Amino acid sequence: MKKLVKLVGVMLAFVVFAVVASPQPAQAAHNNYRVKTLKTYQNYSNYTEDVAFHAKAKTKASVWNNQEFDKNIKSNVFYKKGYKLANHKTTTWFVEKKVRIYHKLKSATYYYVANRTGNMQGYVRTNALTPGFSPYGYQIISTKWYNKYDYFHVKDSYKAKNVYVWNYTHTKKRANLKDYPGAVFQKTHTVVMQHNGKDTKYVYLSGTLNGTTKSTRGYVAESAITGGLNPDHTGMNYVDIGYFVNNTDFNQYLQTGKNQKLAREIIKLFPNSQPDLGLSKIAAYNYDSFDNDIDGDPSPISTTGYTDIKTFPAIQKWLYTNHNASNATKIAGVKKLLNAEGYTDSKRASLSGYKLGIQIVNNIVMPSGESGDLASRYGYVFILGKVDN
Repeated sequence: MKKLVKLVGVMLAFVVFAVVASPQPAQAAHNNYRVKTLKTYQNYSNYTEDVAFHAKAKTKASVWNNQEFDKNIKSNVFYKKGYKLANHKTTTWFVEKKVRIYHKLKSATYYYVANRTGNMQGYVRTNALTPGFSPYGYQIISTKWYNKYDYFHVKDSYKAKNVYVWNYTHTKKRANLKDYPGAVFQKTHTVVMQHNGKDTKYVYLSGTLNGTTKSTRGYVAESAITGGLNPDHTGMNYVDIGYFVNNTDFNQYLQTGKNQKLAREIIKLFPNSQPDLGLSKIAAYNYDSFDNDIDGDPSPISTTGYTDIKTFPAIQKWLYTNHNASNATKIAGVKKLLNAEGYTDSKRASLSGYKLGIQIVNNIVMPSGESGDLASRYGYVFILGKVDN
């Protein structure tokens, strides 16, 4: 019996020692901040006025950084890297949740908020904010999404004026479209920006400024923009075959484009065969791989309206193989292979009723693939065909 009592005593002493010697986990858990959700705001992701708040005047409060909403926050994380509201007067904060945060024997009510881009978010005392968009700076107060794939460009009446592409806070100019009159863009949405009590409509555009730069994105005053393809290709280093309006602007681009020198030399080989936009699209989509879709698959189009189409696959293959050769070498090789196929100078000069379909991309550095990273690209195709009257 004495041995049993002694054994129990030893075990109890061991348990007490373990508890005393290892208080950290229990203590750490006790120091954590517990978060209880009081309300979730359904329009949080729509950035509407009912979830918009801004800092009260003279507040000394901060938004305590926490990139993900959590029900339990470690004490050394909660007050990490705060954003002082006084330093973000122009920021509108959008409320996702209203919560009660408990710590030890104290508690307080907070909003879980984020700015429009989501790069600043966290908890802030409810009494530090007041409802509504910030009265300072430029504020996007409404958004209308444009669920179509259409083209837009600067109006002719604005091409000599400063037309800036702005970031969403209207504090940084990303480009002046006066310098890029040939640019074409897609529109994703329209917004109303409020500044000093005045509302102005802006459109969010994305596109390459000269055909060979990475895509530029930003907000442009709606009054300066019009819908449709841009018939003016001034300053464009490359224009996609699908971006031409008609034969007029297509031929103008071929004759003036800085990267169309080889194309112009090939056109001279067919003096009586005018380049034709429709036939050139057939050449690009049906007989070349340059315009294959993102998975590398061809996207052929109808040949309706054209007959007696003649292709030159051997010449095309030779150009691809020798894409690094000089233009002089390339044109000499093309002439030699044309002669071998029976298309001598005299025969080409005597062709009647034939149009020329052509797309030459001759080692042009431009955005490539899904990433849009810049890379040197090349593609060569030309065909002959008659317009079916």
